[in-house]
Amino acid sequence: MPALLRLRLRPGAVDYASFRYAFPLPEFIGRAKLAGDCGLARQIGRLMASRPPVAASDFDVVCAVPLPGLRAVRRGYNQALEMARPVAAVLDLPLSGSLLTRAGARAQRGLNRVERQRNVALAFRADPRVRGRRVLLIDDVTTTGATLREASRALYAAGAARVVGWAAAAVD
Repeated sequence: MPALLRLRLRPGAVDYASFRYAFPLPEFIGRAKLAGDCGLARQIGRLMASRPPVAASDFDVVCAVPLPGLRAVRRGYNQALEMARPVAAVLDLPLSGSLLTRAGARAQRGLNRVERQRNVALAFRADPRVRGRRVLLIDDVTTTGATLREASRALYAAGAARVVGWAAAAVD
């Protein structure tokens, strides 16, 4: 299995990705995300959990990057949340699906770097219950880092003590 990728997506922070977004990951994540295969999303999460880049003792909670409400309803599940389930189980940490919410930003797919940043700017809101907590934030794919940056910003604005992002895959 290839080495974990250390990413510098946010000033002063280190985030991680388990895999490069290269064959066969685009196919697997596409099926998990767009073809209704939430079991495949959980399998990807199990692969992530087999090599955690962090110690469980460094965190209080696992949180997945949320989908906007309408997209979540149409899809029926959040692939990042399904990936986060086995991660939380292996690390023996609580999984929260409610610490972070997302307003109706468009899908990031097909947008360039500037459009991605604008699209998610201020799209996230964090629950005040995050105050003082150390959060492991899970996402499926990171391309420019815009989503993890904005989600982290919201968590820190609500008082999170620490946020580390961990994506299943990273685009070079």
